[in-house]
Amino acid sequence: MRSEENIYFIDSSALITVNRFYPKKVFPDLWLFLVELFQHKRIFSHEMVYDEIVPSSGPKDDIGKLIAKYKSSFYPITNKQGQLALQILSNFPRLIDARAKKDEADPWIISLVIEKMESVNIFGNASDFVLVSAESEKSDTKIPAVCKYYKVRHMNLFQFFDDNGWEFVMSKKS
Repeated sequence: MRSEENIYFIDSSALITVNRFYPKKVFPDLWLFLVELFQHKRIFSHEMVYDEIVPSSGPKDDIGKLIAKYKSSFYPITNKQGQLALQILSNFPRLIDARAKKDEADPWIISLVIEKMESVNIFGNASDFVLVSAESEKSDTKIPAVCKYYKVRHMNLFQFFDDNGWEFVMSKKS
């Protein structure tokens, strides 16, 4: 499936990884490519992800500043997602840390993608939806394992970059 058809739903882990390991100053094209995806309505996420990344007060880092401009691309919780999140957590109780002080976005972003897949029966192909995360594909308790169980397409960041035809070239300043 080529990128022109894919709609991406990006998890906090992927956004945090971009911010931490692909800084805007060093990889400006990557940041411009992300903006393009937001502008063309090809990348979305969940308000729970937004809340994990963008502080309610105080300064925002570069990724917080970027996604704050596209807050409308972060979907709110729905009743359907609530039902799906409960089901996901009953099947994968270690997906979240029950002792965490804040709500965690993982079951919500997966629920959002499942909800969108179920709503496109006559409008498109559910396989066009891809969840992008930077979580370990070796773990049986993280997003990739849950995606596999629920037949949600998953990509790590390198697959996401490749799917969009993005290459990053390093050169030395003269």
